[in-house]
Amino acid sequence: MRAEAEWLVLLPGRLPAYISVEQYHANLARLAANTARAETPGVARAGSALLSGLARCGRCGRRMTVRYHLRGQTTQPEYVCARQVTDYGAGQRCQALAGACVDALVTEQVLAALAPAALEVSLHAAQQVQAERAELEGVWQQRLERAAIAADRARRCYRLAEPENRLVTRQLEADWEAALADQQRLREDYDRFCRTRPRALTPAQQQAIAALAGDIPALWAAPTTTDLDRKQLIRALVEQVTITIQGRSERVAVTITWAGGHTTHSQTVRPVARLDQLSSYPQLLRRVRELAEDGHRAHAITRRLHAEGFRPAKGRDRIGVTAISQLLRELGYPPTSNRARPTPPPGQAPGPDEWWLDDLATELGMPPITLHSWLRRGWAHGRKETTPPHRWILHADQHELAELRQRRTRPPGWYTRRRWADPIPPTRNDQGQAASSHLSVHRG
Repeated sequence: MRAEAEWLVLLPGRLPAYISVEQYHANLARLAANTARAETPGVARAGSALLSGLARCGRCGRRMTVRYHLRGQTTQPEYVCARQVTDYGAGQRCQALAGACVDALVTEQVLAALAPAALEVSLHAAQQVQAERAELEGVWQQRLERAAIAADRARRCYRLAEPENRLVTRQLEADWEAALADQQRLREDYDRFCRTRPRALTPAQQQAIAALAGDIPALWAAPTTTDLDRKQLIRALVEQVTITIQGRSERVAVTITWAGGHTTHSQTVRPVARLDQLSSYPQLLRRVRELAEDGHRAHAITRRLHAEGFRPAKGRDRIGVTAISQLLRELGYPPTSNRARPTPPPGQAPGPDEWWLDDLATELGMPPITLHSWLRRGWAHGRKETTPPHRWILHADQHELAELRQRRTRPPGWYTRRRWADPIPPTRNDQGQAASSHLSVHRG
């Protein structure tokens, strides 16, 4: 079947059809919108990402994809713009952020748009539309009345003519036929106008809608409301959501384009991995230095920072003592713990090129918990004390220190992903012949 743009002739309404022309075009638009393309949002699915298909990258303008990560027993969405990496295996991700913060912001805006005051405005607008339709109805009735008068006049003229005047009766018959055809065409146009007319709300229906408006937030959060229902409601009001992360900080600019073209500009805060990604990090650094100069230790500094309104990168509601201790070590201040390190038993002290785990973490400028995870993965090697408190002693000579520092500078996922340029060694079967290998594709 050819596209409508390639049709040579289009005669709508000449033959009976199952659906109207308007419904046909609406079905085509719906099919095009449900198609999974880069320029269309696609059909709404059952995932928990409420902006799937609507999220746009504010840096490159492309549609952002959704990735899900399992955190404990819950699945958390992430909006990612990595078209260069996924399509061409080159470059880097444009931007990525956890989807919960943006979903919460858009949900708040949508519920505000569905508030009772906004609903009353919509009902008033519907009444205005109904009044305009009533005026159009009067115009249509006048046109139909004029067409009926013209057809009746042509009928009476034909019947008053003498049969002997054949030329006159033929012309009068043709005029009557034309008047009847115009009247029939006008009636068909009026029928189509009536079919497209929206159904008027009764006063009882308007009162019921106004009563339900106050329950919209509860209905949104109800267990019976699925993520698919929420997505369909958002898509009925929102055309797209443009997301722009300000640098590498926690601040995110969100632009909501509503149905009809109106835009709303807002900001939200995303969770980040490190304190130095926070926009308030320079103020935090200056305040920690001031408190350390005054003799405060990590616990006291943590309490003061929480009281003054400083917030962590992610996770808890306050900055942890471990993060402050690490920050103090980076600033060159001595450890804040008053406890003396236990004296190890004979033969258990660190030997040449051996380090306590905390000391090596300080040398590498990284959290001890991260170095402990490297130890579990086999990226670092050491031994544990045989007596309590069973501390770890790691081996790291100059060569290993250089390797650990290099690993420290690598981005996350550097050692766990396969690149397009990596050669794939061929496998061999039992007869010694090379078996065919398949390309392993990394999803980015």
